[in-house]
Amino acid sequence: MDPIDYLWKRLTEPLGDEMVLQETNGDDVTCYCCDRKSKYWATDSYVNRQDSYLKMDVPVCAPCNALFLGTQRLGIEKGTPEKPAGFGKLGMLAGCGLIVTAKESIILTNPGWHKRISYSDNVLCRLEMVSGKSAFEYTVALIKELEPADFPVIYISDLGRKKAELVKNLILTSDSKVLISCSANGAARIDLELLDELQTFAVNDKKSWTKFKKFINDASNGRISPSDEKLQEFMASSPESLRLARLLPADPHEKLSLMRIV
Repeated sequence: MDPIDYLWKRLTEPLGDEMVLQETNGDDVTCYCCDRKSKYWATDSYVNRQDSYLKMDVPVCAPCNALFLGTQRLGIEKGTPEKPAGFGKLGMLAGCGLIVTAKESIILTNPGWHKRISYSDNVLCRLEMVSGKSAFEYTVALIKELEPADFPVIYISDLGRKKAELVKNLILTSDSKVLISCSANGAARIDLELLDELQTFAVNDKKSWTKFKKFINDASNGRISPSDEKLQEFMASSPESLRLARLLPADPHEKLSLMRIV
């Protein structure tokens, strides 16, 4: 199942009642957001939305449209409870994360959005006021406690504002070994066992960890080459650093993601 359809089936489908939906009636319609043809959607329904750049209506499938919809179930975007100037939109909760499992969904809120969403008397799903690095730590702890039946999982580190980019980067996490962190900026695969080892190294040998992290960041950003003399000398003097370096993902972006969260 496509991740945006999984999000629809597990969380956002009730929002369809608030949409002005049209049926494809067998026509070949392509969603302007996810770029999928209607035969691949989880539902035959879509919404014609006004595109701010094209200045014309474009079709958006119901699962994608749930990110655009202003709904009382996500509190208020602006204004006050007495005079709301707009309802919250799932695809506009910048700074907030989202966890969707087979059994429950949780929005990870920052203080500002937590207050605004909590004005709703029928919130879309459970809220946890935890943000930044604490939000990631919360997610990792939760993932490790899940049963096989709770998977797959969608983990969005930042719902942001770029809905089409977010949809294209959604990937399902299939088990508790590797967490896939999604956002509009991309998707990073995080080996949780390796993460544990890196965190243990950082605590037990702070001096070596500081050097290790700097060398990995510099190499991943192209500031030094793998053959750098000082890097080679350090790895030769620190067997644990060498062992962990060999376990790091090949993708430099995934290396940098790991370094940021340790």
